[in-house]
Amino acid sequence: MDYREILSESEYKKYEELINVTNAVLFKLDQGGHFLSMNLEWSNITDYSLDETVGTHFLRYVNEKDQQTIKEQFGMLADRQKDGFFLEVELVSKQGQSEYVHLFLRSDLDENHTIISFSGTISSLSSRRLHVSAFRENDDNYRLISENMTDMVAVMAEDGLVLYASPSHTTILGYELPEYVGSYPMKHIHQDDWERMFNFFHEMILNWTTLGIEYRCAHKNGKYLDLEMKCTPIKGPNGEIQVVSVSRDITARKRAEADLRQANNKFKTLISSLPYGILVEDENSQMTLYNDAYIDIFFAGGYSKKLHEAGQLQVLEETKQFIENYEAYEKQKKQITQNRLNCRGDEFQLKDGRTIERDAIPIEEDGRFDGYLWIFRDVTAKKISEQKLQEANQLFKSLSMIDGLTGIANRRCFDEALENEWKRLTEVSEPVSLLLFDIDFFKAFNDLYGHLAGDACLQKVGSILKTISWGDHDLIARYGGEEFTVLLPGSTAEKAAEIAQVVKNSIGYAAIPHKGSKIHDFLTVSIGISTTIATTVDKPTNLINEADKALYEAKRNGRNQIAVYSKY
Repeated sequence: MDYREILSESEYKKYEELINVTNAVLFKLDQGGHFLSMNLEWSNITDYSLDETVGTHFLRYVNEKDQQTIKEQFGMLADRQKDGFFLEVELVSKQGQSEYVHLFLRSDLDENHTIISFSGTISSLSSRRLHVSAFRENDDNYRLISENMTDMVAVMAEDGLVLYASPSHTTILGYELPEYVGSYPMKHIHQDDWERMFNFFHEMILNWTTLGIEYRCAHKNGKYLDLEMKCTPIKGPNGEIQVVSVSRDITARKRAEADLRQANNKFKTLISSLPYGILVEDENSQMTLYNDAYIDIFFAGGYSKKLHEAGQLQVLEETKQFIENYEAYEKQKKQITQNRLNCRGDEFQLKDGRTIERDAIPIEEDGRFDGYLWIFRDVTAKKISEQKLQEANQLFKSLSMIDGLTGIANRRCFDEALENEWKRLTEVSEPVSLLLFDIDFFKAFNDLYGHLAGDACLQKVGSILKTISWGDHDLIARYGGEEFTVLLPGSTAEKAAEIAQVVKNSIGYAAIPHKGSKIHDFLTVSIGISTTIATTVDKPTNLINEADKALYEAKRNGRNQIAVYSKY
């Protein structure tokens, strides 16, 4: 059959490009649901040739039990009630055998937003569970990386089926891992990016190369996020094609970093796709691993293949000539390595004027020092306000800012955070709220159970606070003794009251026995809340004093309750 009789010239060109795609069926239907075109994968799944399929109705190949559902979905597409749909259906092959597939169909619109045809994909689900189960048996190779990364790390099959997803998918996209792993993420992508994403995936596998793309993806709450993704094709344990993807949220240009350790070849494959420079050194400060992004940062993409093949020694020597004041750079580096320091956000200049941010993370295994992981980011174009905020966020993570007993921020960290947030909020006239709470009758708890049990109790409260979902700028801290505080920049009094109730309930649900309490058999807390608008006239210490007065009121009224500061 001459497909030029059915398709326009531009459609025919696209058809020729996609006909050999092997990871899914690509097809087009007319307004009545009849096939206009499809690629060769259709024959592999159904045994029907392209010639005998074109012009026939799609439902001819669908099991009777699924036909009514597809009719209803197709009708909603035709009536413009939706732009696309996803279903798992049963097709019937030429030999009468069942083939379970994942069907995606969307409407094609002309410049007047009139439906002119329908485009879709079909992916076989026969080996879906097998692929996911087989990968899960070996996913420990990725845990070292994914659990220390803020980026989303995923491994997909050739047809886009998600085999593995890091915990950060839940943080960024809102989906729980069980509902994301084993699914096709195409359904979360903005409809205007579907075709471009499909072509990107095909080109990446066809050319067997690392590629990057920016696209829009829906959060579970329905809002779209702008994401940047890099994908690298790899061979699975049995030679099957898999794809390692690293995605980051660029909606607010959040910085991405990860605590990486030396790992196996899969780790090297993943590390090569990271968008920031990685350098690993052993315990003798000898370079053992680096990625292309590291070369690009120092050579600005202008390195030759000859240099890359010259070896690590040559790369290190060439790197030195690009660093401004290399002696000071090397001196600081030696101080870090000799003292086994964990440093975040150090900056240095290159001779071309660019500013590079560097993290230094000691690699330790079972208490043994194995070397250093260095992470490099080009932050030349970063806004000053974002840079300062990100440096502060890194500072909060350092040991000097963490309470040794509870593992949350300490008083020093809280004081600095309050000061910094107060200055920031005075520029935008936004509210700031503070929760101040302590454990009811904690002295009696210590007297009854002992100080070791008291310490364990404080640790438990700290752990409970860390499980609560906080905002990007919120801070939980141990204020002193059995007293805790929560800083809530940008939160109104109403929002602060809601959060206080969550804190109170979370500690109550833990059901920590407290026979020494005069009001309850289990551990309870009293919480004071204060809210104000940050100004240059007012002082942040007033916010603390007001929260303290509210806390006193909560205790005076019987404890195990929340009180909001009022001047009257």
